[in-house]
Amino acid sequence: LRTLKQRWDSVTARANDKKIKLEIALKEATEFHESLQAFVDWLTNAEKILSNLKPVSRVLDTIQEQIEDHKIFQKDVSAHREIMLNLDKKGTHLKYFSQKQDVILIKNLLIS
Repeated sequence: LRTLKQRWDSVTARANDKKIKLEIALKEATEFHESLQAFVDWLTNAEKILSNLKPVSRVLDTIQEQIEDHKIFQKDVSAHREIMLNLDKKGTHLKYFSQKQDVILIKNLLIS
């Protein structure tokens, strides 16, 4: 009977450990995917902004306005650099602790 209790305790402890690991993995994966999606959305919008820019003007007032607009855009790009670096760091962390088939999926998410 004692052996049965020990086995029971072992199974419940291992199951609880697994539950904790799964919850941590879910939290990490959710944060990564949400951050990645937000960054991809921003990046897509930044690409649209660049595609829709008017040609560089040669009229003084217009070129000054274009320069100011571009400075604002550059600040936004610079602000998102840290986000990109954090995403890369999170992705590397997930790859390190993932199974081989998951590593390929994470790499593909970061590449796309």
